[in-house]
Amino acid sequence: MPDQKLFLRINDLLLRYCKGQPEDVRKNLALLVVGLFLGRHVQLWEIALWVPVPIQLTSIVRRFERFLANPAVDVTKLFEPFVNAMLLSLGNETVYLVLDCTQAGRKCRTLLATLAYNYTALPLAWKTIKGKKGHVTGEVQKALLEQVQPYLRPYRHVIVLGDAEFSNATVLTWLQDTAHWDFVMHTRGANLVRTADDPAWQPVQELWDTSDLQPGQVQHWPTIAFTQEHQLPDLTLTIQWAIDQKEPLFLISNLPVDRQPQVIYERRFWIETLFGNAKSRGFELARTHLIDPAHIDRLILAIAIATHVTLGLGTQLVLDKQTHWVDRSDRRDLSLFQLGWRWLYRLLALNRLPMLKLTFCWDLHLPEAGFQPAK
Repeated sequence: MPDQKLFLRINDLLLRYCKGQPEDVRKNLALLVVGLFLGRHVQLWEIALWVPVPIQLTSIVRRFERFLANPAVDVTKLFEPFVNAMLLSLGNETVYLVLDCTQAGRKCRTLLATLAYNYTALPLAWKTIKGKKGHVTGEVQKALLEQVQPYLRPYRHVIVLGDAEFSNATVLTWLQDTAHWDFVMHTRGANLVRTADDPAWQPVQELWDTSDLQPGQVQHWPTIAFTQEHQLPDLTLTIQWAIDQKEPLFLISNLPVDRQPQVIYERRFWIETLFGNAKSRGFELARTHLIDPAHIDRLILAIAIATHVTLGLGTQLVLDKQTHWVDRSDRRDLSLFQLGWRWLYRLLALNRLPMLKLTFCWDLHLPEAGFQPAK
C-alpha cells in the first residue's frame, strides 16, 4: 500500500532528524505528513483517510486533534533539525531572509521567516496569532527574528526583505543595532522622511509627486532619516516605477544605492510561491477549520516538513537532470515544488521510494520556464 510505504519512509526520516522525541509524537507527526501528501488538504478527516491504521476514521481524527492540542509538542524543537540540515548543505554565503504574513484559516494569521531559495522559500520559523491583516505588532515580528538569529550566525551576510508592515522602528532598529543585518523593506507613501538636501519632513509620496520619475525608471535618495517620530538616520530610499504598474514601489534600506536595493527586493516575491504551495496549489492551509493559534502552528509544522521533503526531492531531480520524468523535455512548465511533488508520486507508483533523496543547493541551475529551442 502506498500510504504504508510512505509512512515508513517519513517515519524513518523523523527518526533520524528528531532523535529523543517521544515515539507517539514522532509517529503522529509522520502520519500527519503522509496524510497531507496523499490527501492534499489540511482538514483532518481528509488526512485521516490515508492513515494506514485499521481503526475508525473518527478515532483517527480525534487522535490528530489531541496531537495538535498537545502543549508538549514543541514546534521549534521538532523543526530545528530540518532547518539545520538545510543550512548545512547551503554553505555560508549571503542569505536573503524573507518575512511575510498569510491567512491561516478564517480567524488567524501566520507570520513566517523564510530563506529565499530558487524562486521559492524555505520555511525557518513561524508564529500564528489571532486577528486580521495588520494585527501583527513589531514586538511579535522581532521575537520571530530573535528565534531565527542563531540559525544564521554562520552566514557572512544576511539581508532581510519584507513588505510595509515590517518597516517599523522596532524591527529596523533591532536589525541594525542588535543583529547587524542589512534590510530592504517596502514602506508606505504616507511615512515621513527627511532628505539630505531638505530639512523639512515630507511624505514619501510627495517625493514621488515632485520628482520627474517616469514608468520604467528608478530614483534613489542616498541619505535620509526615516519617520519624524523615530528619526532613524543614514538610510536610503528607492522609488521604482515599473512599466506595468500604476504606482511605484517605495523601498527603505540600509544598503548603499549602488547595491541596487530594488533588484535585491525582487526576491521577496519568491515567498508567494511558498504560500501558493501551502494553499491552493498544495495543502489548502487557508481552508483549515482550526482557530487556536498554537494548534495551527503544529499543523504548519507538518506542512513545513512536507515542504522540506518536496523541495529537497525536486532539487535532487534537477541536479540529476531527470526532470523529464515529470515535466516536458523541451521546456520547464513546473516549479521546483511541483517537480518534487510529482516525482514523489511517481516514486510511489513505481515502488521506488528508496530513491527518495533530499538535497538543497544555492547554485541550482533551474531550467528557464517556457519553450527552449533545441541546440
